[in-house]
Amino acid sequence: MMERGDFDDLVDRIERQFEGRAEALTAHTWRWLLLGYTVVICLTVLLVGGGLAIFIAGILASKPGILLVIAGGALMTFGLGQVGALVLVDLVEPHGRRLKADEAPELHKLLTLLSDQIGSKPPTEILLTDEFNAAIVQHPRLGIFGWSKSWLILGVPLLLAVSPAEFAAVLAHECGHLSMKHGRHGNRIYLMHQSWDKLFQRLQQKAGSGFVRTAGALVLKFLTWYWPRFHARAFVLSRQNEFLADQLAVRVTSVDYAASALWRIECTGLLLENDFWKKVWDQAAVLPEPPDDLCDRLRTAFRNAPAATDSVRWCDDALRRVSNHEDTHPSLSARLRALGVDPEVKRAECFPAAPELTAADALLADDLSVIETEINRLWAKSVRAIWQDRHRRIAAIQKLTLAETKDAESDGTTAAELWNQTRAVLDVQGLEAAEPLLRRLLAVDPEHVGATFALGQLRLIQGHADGEELLQHVVSLQTAEWTQPAGAVLERHLSTRGMQAQVRQLRHQLDQFEKARTEAEKERTDIRRSDVFLPHGLSDPDLRKVQAALLKQTHCEQAWLVQKDVRLFPEERLYVLCVDSRKSAGGLRVERNDRMITSLMLSVEVPGRLFVVNPTGEFRTVAKRLIKHSEWQIFERTELNPESDAMNSDQR
Repeated sequence: MMERGDFDDLVDRIERQFEGRAEALTAHTWRWLLLGYTVVICLTVLLVGGGLAIFIAGILASKPGILLVIAGGALMTFGLGQVGALVLVDLVEPHGRRLKADEAPELHKLLTLLSDQIGSKPPTEILLTDEFNAAIVQHPRLGIFGWSKSWLILGVPLLLAVSPAEFAAVLAHECGHLSMKHGRHGNRIYLMHQSWDKLFQRLQQKAGSGFVRTAGALVLKFLTWYWPRFHARAFVLSRQNEFLADQLAVRVTSVDYAASALWRIECTGLLLENDFWKKVWDQAAVLPEPPDDLCDRLRTAFRNAPAATDSVRWCDDALRRVSNHEDTHPSLSARLRALGVDPEVKRAECFPAAPELTAADALLADDLSVIETEINRLWAKSVRAIWQDRHRRIAAIQKLTLAETKDAESDGTTAAELWNQTRAVLDVQGLEAAEPLLRRLLAVDPEHVGATFALGQLRLIQGHADGEELLQHVVSLQTAEWTQPAGAVLERHLSTRGMQAQVRQLRHQLDQFEKARTEAEKERTDIRRSDVFLPHGLSDPDLRKVQAALLKQTHCEQAWLVQKDVRLFPEERLYVLCVDSRKSAGGLRVERNDRMITSLMLSVEVPGRLFVVNPTGEFRTVAKRLIKHSEWQIFERTELNPESDAMNSDQR
């Protein structure tokens, strides 16, 4: 699979090649789309035709050709299944409060006017939601053959934040996505994007065997080459369509309104993310049910200017953010420059003040009160289960924290105990509530990776530069549990700061880590007789726990335990346990050994990963090698005194 760094370079090359040539890029992307269709059709014909030939040969065979009939049927089914994965895409309809035709007449008038001016078809339905967003969603009723149904998604919080003129620019932008200039092409490319992704997931499961697995591997090999290259072109086209939609919005409104809308939405989005929603969810500590006045709270938040320090920080973040190659929306600065607006002019304007008249007041008018009540109810219903659970857990944590604090005053608390307590607070109350526990834990164990990660996140949120250093340290440790989460947080932070070179370096670092993890997983699942095995190295208490689990296995007679000498991530130990039942059991021995593997994987606890083998199963050669070494034996049952014998094996 193409690495993210190589994908980034490919996207940059395509953007340079087709800069200012939207029509040429559209044609170029369509050729790649047709290439995908052509290969799929050819592979389908080959698979179905070959399967049919084998099927017929099996029927006409002079001797029973049941195997040929089965193989041919499997190939035909597989071939048709791949077509189904590309044609029949599962698309979930968006949810929201449907705006009726007789509601909000001013909004309907504005939508009709803008659609006529831009030359786009009006959406099939308008849905109002509790999100701070506006979007167009299209679903083709006939799959790849089109006949789309479209929804205009309008977030009531967005309507409560922007002025009528700014909202007109937003609405014109969304109508631009439905225009004949790129709506139909973008819809087909989006659909194909989903189809390839669905097919990719199916093939990566590697279902089936024999001919079917071989055929799947061939298709997967093509997709591994094709998918990132097609995706890169579709990605650049989608981003260019955003610029085109902005230009259409300017054409029917004005540059000032379009730029003002972009600036307000970006800044207000940061206010919601960093302040408003945190305060709302903090109330779960005292309120057993979610509040039923979300829209009133939003109005208040939008009217009250943020603190000066927050205002400056959010304005800086809004303009410094760079778009990565996973977001089809260009950065705010890029969109402003494309409109001919200097981003520094917007910075000088500072955080936008609330408009005197909001788009919600002007366009929803007499229906606004009813709509707000329903949006409040829909939001409360959607979060009720999470809210109630959060409320219960906060109450439990507060009691637990009080009790453990009293205990900690009288005797020492271990790092493990502190981490359990800290994780409980992090899960429910967030980073700020957990800060005292995090600092206390790091005082006990300065090298605790989880606590370092959490504190690094918090320091970034608080605007401290050392947060970057803490997260970079976590990334450099290359741990299975924390490297990827720390990398994701750090990448998002660096993107917000406009640090593109550092983002590329970090993504390369994470790509190398993912490669190493893949190789490490292969190293831990591919156990061979020729591997280097080491003494198990367990402490006496840990070994006794393993022996106790073996003793509970009625048919387990003997067991051997070693560590595999692994090259990658050696701190993540791999233990290989060999077990065997009574040899006199005959055919039952194989069955008993297989059952023991499943049971022991669930019951045996070791400080690492466990792999169980037996001398009658798939890894019999590995098992037979372990059995030859008496110094690796940890368990032996006897008829007379099994418990004593098991414990005596500690001495071996």
